[in-house]
Amino acid sequence: MHLVLIETSGNQNYIFSTNKLKENIGASELTYRAGTSWVVEAVDRVRGASESIHQVGQWVEEAIDRSISANELRKKLLDVVEGWNKPIEAEDSKVEVIVATSGKALLLTKDEDTAKSLIRYVTHKAIRYAPGLDICGVIHKFEWGNDLGKAVREVHKEHEAHRFRKPSLDLRFLRLPVIDECATSGLPASTNKDNISGKYISQVSAAKQKMGAKALERLSQLINDDQRQIRFAQTIRELNTKFEDELDWLAVIHADGNGLGQIFQDFDELIQQTDDLDGDSQDRKYANALRKFSIALDICTETAFLKALDCFLKPEQANSQQEKMLIPIVPLILGGDDLTVVCDGRSALKFTQNFLCNFEAETQNQQYVENQEINIINKIAQLALGARRLSACAGVTIIKPHFPFSVAYELSESLMKSAKKVKEVVKNQQGKLYPCSALDFHVLYDTSSVNLDSIRSKLEKDNKETKLYGRPYVITSETDLQGATGLDWVKVHKWELLQTRVKALKAKDENDNNRRKLPNSQIHSLREALFLGREVAEARYRLIRDRYLQEGIEKLEFEVKRGCLFCQEPDSNTYITGLIDAIEAADFIKLSEEQSDD
Repeated sequence: MHLVLIETSGNQNYIFSTNKLKENIGASELTYRAGTSWVVEAVDRVRGASESIHQVGQWVEEAIDRSISANELRKKLLDVVEGWNKPIEAEDSKVEVIVATSGKALLLTKDEDTAKSLIRYVTHKAIRYAPGLDICGVIHKFEWGNDLGKAVREVHKEHEAHRFRKPSLDLRFLRLPVIDECATSGLPASTNKDNISGKYISQVSAAKQKMGAKALERLSQLINDDQRQIRFAQTIRELNTKFEDELDWLAVIHADGNGLGQIFQDFDELIQQTDDLDGDSQDRKYANALRKFSIALDICTETAFLKALDCFLKPEQANSQQEKMLIPIVPLILGGDDLTVVCDGRSALKFTQNFLCNFEAETQNQQYVENQEINIINKIAQLALGARRLSACAGVTIIKPHFPFSVAYELSESLMKSAKKVKEVVKNQQGKLYPCSALDFHVLYDTSSVNLDSIRSKLEKDNKETKLYGRPYVITSETDLQGATGLDWVKVHKWELLQTRVKALKAKDENDNNRRKLPNSQIHSLREALFLGREVAEARYRLIRDRYLQEGIEKLEFEVKRGCLFCQEPDSNTYITGLIDAIEAADFIKLSEEQSDD
């Protein structure tokens, strides 16, 4: 038996290599197709080929208009489309697809020639229609019966080794002899864009731009299937108008699941502890369980994303039956446990909070494809993590329009890694990861520095014993964390604290709606004092605290330490404050009363 892994690498760099939204969206679609519709095409070609001829992949289907929706793909993989994905043990089965998701596919074949044909087809398609996409396939031979889990680990190691042995992608785009430069990517120019003088673009940019409109069609189908009165942009022009002309802030959000890598690493051990899996051998149980887990994870991420979209609507619009509302968001990566979107900056924090909450909730539930129930994520999570759910962390970078998306994404990725500090603190009683979601954010007012370490170092005082920020913030409710360790740390980093502080800063005077209860002058004075050190800031706060108690100034404090702006982090010598976090977030967290006033 042969295990085939086809996977893309460097997806983020491929998607964000230019600041053209049309190219970002097109690159995302090409990455999606590489692991889904192109794999389905390859499987169909292999099955239709003669036993004596293994030349599949020398010619590929030329129509690029054909894609496959997520729901169609799931039905094929689960064999709801009867006979499409027969078990590899069946006499008339040449290939079985275990996983097919954005940028990745895992398949079983009986012979090496079939495995090579699959890889040949997909990589040929990629070179022809997605130049610049880093994709390769590897084949691992193993004995069917009880070795599939080990084979999956080995094939991933082989893929990693092969990826590093491959020549650099830069060698595909040589610059000698000297030729003109692409207007958007900096790669060698290859074609004249729209026959406009001076508008020369590379093959990479041309392929991405050509796929941009197709990507919007697939994304629109995602919302149409959800049957709500909202819509994505239908054209790139409409999208650019919304993002560049109507919005004063944009956000790049990157979210990633917690602990999924370890779950997949231990997947064969976990399913051995699960009694109700279908299959007459350990390998059959593994293949079925991995396929269902992958599909269920995709559904959870997609559903959590769709449910979170309501934050872009005003309350009266959420249940409107009038014309569909255009919402300012574009998902660039949506699959597995990954989410990357560009959206309206004003709603980014609320969207991210909603997404993380919904993701946790969805992973506790059963998922459905047609009438087929999938009930596996909560079982695996219980065995691996000690709770019947998964969690995720997110980084949110809020930027001005025209700021390079690639730079903003890198900062979002750093913020996401910062949020994953929660994994080191919140653990189960066995000392292993416990599901806890968190987010970190930054509003990029100053573009002179976009390195997170540099940004945060400017907010450290008193020989780094004082941090002028309280990020990251824990999204998971304390109720769902009962039984976990690190709850003292959670109490000073919970999302509700940030919301309470923002509410206090934005509270209006009952007698004068144009005035705030806490004057801006006093808040800015406190902010200035923070940069003079903790003792100076606390002294200045004590001077005004009693005067503004009735106005709610105590809400700027920590619940565990009243009368102070700062609080010592548990099991640490570091002091933190949430005032600057609240000041930065105030313009980007809409309170319920503000939404109803809009």
